[in-house]
Order: sequence, then C-alpha cells, then structure tokens
Amino acid sequence: MTTKRAFGQAIALWEATRQTASDDDFATLENAERVILAHRPGSLAEAASMLEVVMEQRGDGRSDGLDLRALERVVSLLRNGAAGNGRLAQTTGTVLGFGAGRA
Repeated sequence: MTTKRAFGQAIALWEATRQTASDDDFATLENAERVILAHRPGSLAEAASMLEVVMEQRGDGRSDGLDLRALERVVSLLRNGAAGNGRLAQTTGTVLGFGAGRA
C-alpha cells in the first residue's frame, strides 16, 4: 500500500498530466496510476480520486487488475462506514452484477 504523501503526489501528477500526456509521459502517468490504484482509501476524497482513475480507462480495464482491486478497496471503505461517521453501511447483495444487463 502507499502513504498518503505518495498518494497525494501521484494524484497531483496524474491530474496535471492525463489530458496532455505525450508518448514520453506515458511511463510517468502509468506509475502515478499504479500508486493511486494500489492505495487503500481513508476518505471519500481519496476514494473519489481512485474512481476517477478507474473511470478514465473507459471500461477497457487494466491488464494488471489494479482497477478492480481499487474498486474493491473503495467498496470496503464505504461498507465499513469510514466515511459515514463510524456507522456501518447497510448493504444487501454484492457488487458482482454491477452494470450488468443495462441497456
């Protein structure tokens, strides 16, 4: 997992680079994404940043699976109520069918 400082630096780099990245910037952008997606979120803001990186993939998915593991960590944060003042989130079912069957 990453530190909050490394996560913050990776987010700043990703936000500054993602729209204007050249081929020379690809490795830097990829490294920033790895740091972001390997992070365990501790707040809604961090979770939102992770989701933004996953959404940037436009459903293509990453070959290393970091996007799916990032989603699992965000769901874990939300279910454990870290963002809900210590109250456990009330959930039923699973996320396995998320997005399935929608037209």
